[in-house]
Amino acid sequence: MNENESTEEMQIPDNYLAALDIGSNSFHFVFARLHNNNIQILHTEKYRVKLADGLNEEDELEQTAIERGVATLSKLATTTSKLTQDNFRVVATYTLRQARNAQDFLAAAEKVFPFNIEIISGHEEARLIYQGVAHYSEPHLKQLVIDIGGGSTECVIGRQEQVFTLASLNMGCVNFQQRYFLDGAIKSKPFKKAILAAKREIESIVNRFRQSQWQLVTGTSGTIKSIHRVVNLDNSIAQPITLKQLNNLKQQLIGFEHVDNIDIKGLKENRRDVLCSGLAILIALMEMLDIKEIHFCEYALREGVLYEQLETLKCHSIKQHTVDNLMARFAIDTKQEENVSQLALSFYDKIAQDWKLTKKIYRELLQWACQLHELGVDINPSGYHKHGEYILSNADLAGFNQEQQTALAWLIGNQRKKITPAKSHQWYLLDKNALTKICALLRLAILLCQQRQLSFLPEYEVTAKGKALNISFPAQWLLDRPLVDIDLFYEQQALESLNLQLGISSSE
Repeated sequence: MNENESTEEMQIPDNYLAALDIGSNSFHFVFARLHNNNIQILHTEKYRVKLADGLNEEDELEQTAIERGVATLSKLATTTSKLTQDNFRVVATYTLRQARNAQDFLAAAEKVFPFNIEIISGHEEARLIYQGVAHYSEPHLKQLVIDIGGGSTECVIGRQEQVFTLASLNMGCVNFQQRYFLDGAIKSKPFKKAILAAKREIESIVNRFRQSQWQLVTGTSGTIKSIHRVVNLDNSIAQPITLKQLNNLKQQLIGFEHVDNIDIKGLKENRRDVLCSGLAILIALMEMLDIKEIHFCEYALREGVLYEQLETLKCHSIKQHTVDNLMARFAIDTKQEENVSQLALSFYDKIAQDWKLTKKIYRELLQWACQLHELGVDINPSGYHKHGEYILSNADLAGFNQEQQTALAWLIGNQRKKITPAKSHQWYLLDKNALTKICALLRLAILLCQQRQLSFLPEYEVTAKGKALNISFPAQWLLDRPLVDIDLFYEQQALESLNLQLGISSSE
């Protein structure tokens, strides 16, 4: 067997997928196979990292926590060595989206772990958790899904694959343990404070969630898994968790007086120190949302990520579906966005190679920006670009990670008038120079389509080299359109702030 055959034999088949959940308490890796249009889990690994332990009051991740996380990723490097960016997706949740110095973690991780790490929003985390549960649940029931993580708690209501409402609350078993049970003492007063604090967080979603009238409540992940195991230790058939069982467990824990004394059958050693905090949050949820019982599901965020990859393999773009929904919701002029998209993408296809825009995501971002560039028109026609930027910065964009959402909002906000350089944001997966270049293409396409028709645009030539973008029109065309000529003159000045030179010329 020659070397090429050996290498080819080592490659993982296309129907194998993997996901890694970089959580605030644990890192979860899952490896699976696509079989008969379903996901078959083949292998899982769990590492208790307690990343949120290293998040200080200034929301900075301490060096020791960064080192713990990076060491874990280094261990995973062997397991993931045969995977590629196409079949392995890595998502990070509360701690890294909260940490002001998340870039330090990402930079250190890059040295030992050759895969993109996507920091996702709380809403995106909740949506993916729901997808993981929904694929293994009773399909016809409307259900509330609860996941108590290390740094945040996600609550989602949906039926089958449709999500009706969701929330990500800033409370988790690790940060509540640091706040109320840090010294390890277990007393009634800290329990009461923790439950009241959780109720204050939950209060903002109570009305919205109660109105949805679910038929089933499902809990998932570590905290609920541990409690479910403890209360069902003597049951041959597992039963749902009830509030009475939770209060009995609370009294039992108070009787131990300290986490080091906890001796409960079925409870893993590494869950002892966060059991009280997780239990307090769960009690608050059941009381505030008037939950009678909670069933348990083994599947969660990582399985949701796998199913998202499956949808991508089927060419079902969750991101495009999100963009389509926004276009419909804000009644965007589809004819105009088609004109702008057609022109901007024609620019892109002609100069992508010269400008080294090789990643698919940049063409996608350009297209989505074209489709959504008039998002804020109904709010304020003169400043619609800034209103569009605000909407996209704060909306729940299903399928988009935080960096992609920030990039899309930046493109919309800088489609016209004064430009805020992309360097004002932190970029890890995306390159600010590439974003700058597609911003120039977006602005030029919008400018040339401002009369809301494409029929007036003649044959043109566009080239790019280095920092220069050049477009050539027939000689008489610009002379007949002095307003367009003036706008292009001012656009040359505007693009200088992006360190780009726009050349306009006429051909015979």
